[in-house]
Amino acid sequence: MTETVTRIEYTLPVNDPVAEDRLRLSRDDVWAGLVAKAADPRPYVPAITECTVLSENPQGLVREIARDGDRFREVVVFDIGHRVSFRRSDDKDVWTIDNVIDEDPTGALTLTFSGEFPYEVTQSRRTAMRTSMARTVARTLAVIRENTAA
Repeated sequence: MTETVTRIEYTLPVNDPVAEDRLRLSRDDVWAGLVAKAADPRPYVPAITECTVLSENPQGLVREIARDGDRFREVVVFDIGHRVSFRRSDDKDVWTIDNVIDEDPTGALTLTFSGEFPYEVTQSRRTAMRTSMARTVARTLAVIRENTAA
């Protein structure tokens, strides 16, 4: 028997080639923003209302967050300069969310958020999750750009 896995992802260019007046972010800028988001996701993900870092080291951290009235613990793993993985595994749910800095075929920076869930997700729920993910990627880049400019 094969285990069902649902994967959802959304990618945006980090720098819009048309908006030349906008602050251009480097890979280091985006990385610093993702690390900041791991420690305090509230500015990036408004649905998260609380975050307490329980432990941290250069490879990541463990945090407890409150989201939509639920509290849960996440293990956050850093693949330095490239990926931040958020892993939840408790009695309520299991999933991994990755935030990945990459490049498109032309060499332009991209930011991809992807989620992997070890169960089947209905098409309507998948669509809602992808829409939410798209908003979160865009908001993350906006907050990183705002903080970099400050």
